[in-house]
Amino acid sequence: MPNLLRPVALATVTFLAACGARQGNAPAPGSVETPPVVQAPAAPRPPALRLPDDVRPTKYAIVLKMDPKAESFEGTVDVMLEVAKATNVIWMHGKGLIVKEATLEQGGVTQTLKPSSSGEDFLGLTLEKPLAVGGAKLHLAYTGTASEHETSGAFRVNEDGEWYIYTQFEPLGARRAFPSFDEPGFKVPWQLTFHVPEGNVAVTNTPQLAEEKGADGWHIYRFAPTQPLPSYLIAFGVGPFDFLPARDAGQKHVKMRVITPRGRASEGAWAAKVSPEILERLEGYFGIPYAYEKLDLLAVPLMGGAMENPGLVTFNSRLVLAKPEEDSVGRQRAFVGTQVHELAHQWFGDLVTMAWWDDLWLNESFASWMTPRIVESYQPTWDAPVERVQDRNGALDADSLVAARFIRQPIHDAGDIQNAFDGITYGKGSAVLAMAETWLGRDVFQKGIQRYIRAHAGRNATAKDFLDALSAESGKDVAQVMNSFLDQTGAPFIAATLLCDGGKPRVALTQQRYVRLGSKAPDAQSWKVPVCVKYPGEGKDATACTLMTEEKAEVALPEAKACPAWVFPNADGAGYYRLRLADDTRAKLMKSGLKRLSRAERVVLLSDSLALAQAGLMPAADALPLLTGVAEDPDRQVLEAGLELMDLVSSRLLTQAQDADRARYVRDTFGPRARKLGFKPRAGESEDVRLLRPRLLMLAGNEGNDPKLIAEARALTEQWLKDRKAVAPDVVFAVLAIAVEHGDAALHAKLMEALRAEKSRYQRQQLLGGLSHTTDPQLVKANLELLLDPKQDVRENLWLLMGASRDPRTRDTAVEFLKTHFDALVGTDDKPGLLPEGMGSRLPYMAANDCDAGKRQEFAAFFEPRVGKLPGSERVLRQVMEIVDQCVALKEAQGASIGAFLSGKPAKAPQAAPAPR
Repeated sequence: MPNLLRPVALATVTFLAACGARQGNAPAPGSVETPPVVQAPAAPRPPALRLPDDVRPTKYAIVLKMDPKAESFEGTVDVMLEVAKATNVIWMHGKGLIVKEATLEQGGVTQTLKPSSSGEDFLGLTLEKPLAVGGAKLHLAYTGTASEHETSGAFRVNEDGEWYIYTQFEPLGARRAFPSFDEPGFKVPWQLTFHVPEGNVAVTNTPQLAEEKGADGWHIYRFAPTQPLPSYLIAFGVGPFDFLPARDAGQKHVKMRVITPRGRASEGAWAAKVSPEILERLEGYFGIPYAYEKLDLLAVPLMGGAMENPGLVTFNSRLVLAKPEEDSVGRQRAFVGTQVHELAHQWFGDLVTMAWWDDLWLNESFASWMTPRIVESYQPTWDAPVERVQDRNGALDADSLVAARFIRQPIHDAGDIQNAFDGITYGKGSAVLAMAETWLGRDVFQKGIQRYIRAHAGRNATAKDFLDALSAESGKDVAQVMNSFLDQTGAPFIAATLLCDGGKPRVALTQQRYVRLGSKAPDAQSWKVPVCVKYPGEGKDATACTLMTEEKAEVALPEAKACPAWVFPNADGAGYYRLRLADDTRAKLMKSGLKRLSRAERVVLLSDSLALAQAGLMPAADALPLLTGVAEDPDRQVLEAGLELMDLVSSRLLTQAQDADRARYVRDTFGPRARKLGFKPRAGESEDVRLLRPRLLMLAGNEGNDPKLIAEARALTEQWLKDRKAVAPDVVFAVLAIAVEHGDAALHAKLMEALRAEKSRYQRQQLLGGLSHTTDPQLVKANLELLLDPKQDVRENLWLLMGASRDPRTRDTAVEFLKTHFDALVGTDDKPGLLPEGMGSRLPYMAANDCDAGKRQEFAAFFEPRVGKLPGSERVLRQVMEIVDQCVALKEAQGASIGAFLSGKPAKAPQAAPAPR
């Protein structure tokens, strides 16, 4: 891999001639002359995290000369500045850039600046004459690197033998492409010009103004200035692209295109069809037209997901492109969900931008919340409201850690910025917004959002601005509720009891923090929680709500004339909390109310049952029959929620002697349905069946060791290796995973041979997905060697490392590989690592599936001394170690109950834990 260009350091030490030494003569006999050292002025001290506010940009003009075949590029940056305070130093961001020229013009006087880099992220520009308050113009000429092993900044990818340059600037990547004020609060216009070799084109956020021939076979592409944008939303691509037009969209008839690597434009047909429809639905919700001049969708190989750059939204190629014979229902739904998320950002994030990274949730939580809101009407059969509750369950799972982040986490260093992109920011934030919407009412919530957007369009805003808009529209103190979730970790644990003791029927509530076994409860916490209780009323089900502001509360049930047969204190699953029903209240619900619950409410009940077992408040043997009960449920969403309970029969929690009992249980419970579905889709079957098929096949085949499915997967793999059309796209991954997990060295060799010969990146990734299920430690070592092979793209092969850490049979092999090659993977002070920037901080996740105190200690002993060189890894390691602690405690507390359930033999019941206060 190429070395990144190191920042320039201009402070030098000069040794002068020895004092008194005569030219041509030696020192006098017996004397020792030591040359005095003259130090150049020390380089200015860089900022610790944020740039000072004495100088701000007001406009950029950038010219980039880029050849995708070359790793080095040239650039010039002209920045109009507003100087608020006299200063001798201008601080900007610049990483891996070499400044060749730096001048500044103010008041008709031009002076040369001395650039210095102190630390990797900051570029200091020192002036001899201090800047005066007022306007100024800064000019920089520099060189940079478009890496072929990164996925951030400006990076290069070879696709089908041709080279392309792409960008990913959020959160801290823009500074690797051009010197800039790389913070979200600096929101100004940008104008970009590109010089590219003949045969390539350039694209960026804005429409192209002109194309002209340059010298020596270069072409010049000039683009319109942007509207005010922060640096992280600038994007571009350079390469031999193809273009697929979509229809004009929205109130302003915006031009839309899908931009692809050469020869692949037709694969963007689905994206071109649905994107205009999505944009128009979002315009309808916001009541504000799409603000930008065009909307291109750029397919980017190896990108992690998608990015909302206005005018040039970027997507992982596998998400946005598919040949008809390789497409699947899952891929199409994933694109729609992602596109709603990214286009929602055009208003929430792009038009109105967070002021600083502690309010990242304003972008991501909102876009995640918006996705099911749009999809539920756009594609009603896709069950978006139930999907929302599934996402809520996932957020509550992440929030069970005492080491979890706040939604609005204070930012102390760059690692905090990187860590902000997690399940708390996206999932918890979205779930809390959904709860607030239910509390305020849909119409009021929508009007509050529109008020916020209109008030801050084109500028930056804060969480307070957003909450003030909701409060003004609703007449309620929204901040008191939202802040109780934004500014503390964890989730409420609400205990509910139905009371019918002589007075009117009511539900008594108490709250505390939900804590799992293995985690240490923090100090007492409470939230301002909207709670709605569903119960049977006169002729139809009724709902009674309250805002729970203290540790205890009661909810009257006014439409119940007598003691109701059941209650469910989380109507529609809208509340962001875990729920524990008193024993008699739960018994009533299970007997009389289960069939009256909505699908979303059943999903909540299943997830909360798992949470009770994980907290030691319900024997696993009492929760697991719910899993057995949903195995044949015709509702895909309910079944998938029930499958969360598989965590209680994870192999991590069992002894090796219990593996056979576990496999038999899974095979007996899910095998019949999986075998009935089979590997081949049938004409006329529903999309839900097509989505469920690979999940059940993997479960019965790899968890249940079903011999029929294993044999069939092996045969289909052999067919697929000869003919890629032999297996339906929906099940290719399941087929390869089952065959490889139960395969041998001969099959492994065939897949490795196919991987090395395969030209299609899509099919290489399918092969890598299958190979990640290798269970023979020796074959895993062969997989991992691919990460060290300079002929391989490590960005593509990372799947193999994380896959090996997932399985107890291969986890030790993966961890040993990490320890042996740690410096090569993450880099040293004088040599960059093989892994993309930022990936090193995620390496602690390799221990997340351990359930052994000794291995936990060994991993911590290895990683703790190394977290200092991997920003963000300290928090990740702390979270992973807590996950292992939770598993160890759960295994100790529930192991006997789980074993008894699997074997069918009764076990001694554990001592019941006390109910929440």
